[in-house]
Amino acid sequence: MPIYDYRCQDCNNTFEALVRGNHAPCCPECGGNHLEKLLSVPAPPVTHSEPQPCQPGGCGACRFN
Repeated sequence: MPIYDYRCQDCNNTFEALVRGNHAPCCPECGGNHLEKLLSVPAPPVTHSEPQPCQPGGCGACRFN
């Protein structure tokens, strides 16, 4: 079930809505259904990597260079 960003054309409120099937969302502020679907950037994938230690002569940010 995707989450979409919308802007209400009646009251200019911007909000997110979880869309299920053919369900059409309405504005949580005014209850209007004249909505514009906004383009949104997908979230980057989450990685759980450990920080890597500096290499000899490396980054200059640590005292072990």
